[in-house]
Amino acid sequence: MNDLRTALLEELREIAALPVPAFDPGLADDYAETGRRLPFENQYFARRRHLAALALVGDGPVLSGLVADICDERSWALPAHWDDGDPATCVDLFACETAQALAEILRLRDDVKDRERVEAEIRRRVLDPFFQSEEPFWWEERFSNWTAVCAGAAGMAALALGYDTDVVRGRVLPALQAYLFSFGPDGGCVEGIDYWVYGFGYFTYFAEAWRDATGEDLLAGTEAIASFPAHVQLYPRSFATFGDAHHDPALPPGLLARLHDRLGVPLPAIEHAPTFADDYCSRWAHLTRTLEWGRELGGEIAPGRTLLPDVGWYVERRQLGHRMWSLAVKGGYNEEPHNHLDLGSFIIAADGEQLLCDPGAGEYTAAYFGDERYEQVHPSAAWHSVPTVEGAAQQVGEDSRAELVYTDDGVDAYIDAYGDGALLRKFTWTEDGIELFDAGPELTESFVSRIRPETEGDRATWTGERGTLVLHGVDPATVRIEDVETTTHLGRPERLWALRFDFPGSGLRFELL
Repeated sequence: MNDLRTALLEELREIAALPVPAFDPGLADDYAETGRRLPFENQYFARRRHLAALALVGDGPVLSGLVADICDERSWALPAHWDDGDPATCVDLFACETAQALAEILRLRDDVKDRERVEAEIRRRVLDPFFQSEEPFWWEERFSNWTAVCAGAAGMAALALGYDTDVVRGRVLPALQAYLFSFGPDGGCVEGIDYWVYGFGYFTYFAEAWRDATGEDLLAGTEAIASFPAHVQLYPRSFATFGDAHHDPALPPGLLARLHDRLGVPLPAIEHAPTFADDYCSRWAHLTRTLEWGRELGGEIAPGRTLLPDVGWYVERRQLGHRMWSLAVKGGYNEEPHNHLDLGSFIIAADGEQLLCDPGAGEYTAAYFGDERYEQVHPSAAWHSVPTVEGAAQQVGEDSRAELVYTDDGVDAYIDAYGDGALLRKFTWTEDGIELFDAGPELTESFVSRIRPETEGDRATWTGERGTLVLHGVDPATVRIEDVETTTHLGRPERLWALRFDFPGSGLRFELL
């Protein structure tokens, strides 16, 4: 038994030994009243975490009691996803995940009581609405991680319950093929590393279950998509955080190992094997496939550069002195799934620490996914390292676009996202830093960090734990420092700092120390 599996099983035994978490169904109504998701979701995912632990290492009677409680839930979908229909038959990400978990638990454990009722709930809540619907669900037509997760998890639940493979083929495979077609030739995931793990993870899990059932290989030809994490890594435990992402996502070792073994793709450098607790949503599929396929991965980070032209991501790592410095630049368009107003924004990191940061994902609320999205801190243009042009911020919409083009020593970003005003950003590596030149009318620069900048004359300095960044060329007559208090995706408080000043008309230089 490898060390990863041993550690996970020990963690699961510790969870299973604890009392079953409390669950207040009334918190489902809190979302409608306040727009907050976390109060209900915290207990929902704690219950799923306990379910997984009991199913794998727990006592049958306790497991049966918790399964019965889940069968009594008003809905397996999250309240934020309820539509105008019956919440009990809302087919969302987590309803499908719950159906898959329960179906595979029935196959794994023969001591679950009231098995007929459990299977009936799986069918009633998820499989019947999905397989019997004559109209496609929205996520079968608007391709994102939802497409792969919902179709893949429902498909795995159906396979676990013994559905005819022709039935599964007719509904699941078209959705998953459409999901694959949403990627360009570069394999980049426009939703970012976290949603690559989610969407392509569930695609992979279903693909392997389908191969076991039919011998057909759905993974063949997906090498570019499978290589995405290695392409956008800044350092071990650090990735580009464009969109609703985290700098240190939990990458399931089982998923990475299987993709490497099956497709021979490069792996990101992993210095920390994630625990089950690292997955806030406590996903059964990630856990069980890691127990089955996972191993310690290791690896080293090396200098290199990647341009993913289809999604518009550039990532370059250079060894300067004794530090690995990274520059990541964002192109694309301003109506992407999990979109931020971030065209031309960038990250500068020292050994993975973002000295100039992308804020990544904020706390998910009703407003975060509503009409007020771009008034929220994390998705807004004001809290990305992008300038205003003639006083205007970037505009929302598919027509707002940025194209990235390699140069000999960096990348150029051609940005058309400001109405009548266009912007060219030129990033150039030097022996000791990075030069930035912006061409556009009446620019006011913004540089965002979680570190408070210190200014002196025409210099600004961000001092981190792993490196120091000095910006030369600040206009001292117009410089100002602003900050905002906000909350992370998991509701933890954080503060962002912005250095703003009028572009002086000459190039800016970042010195990397």
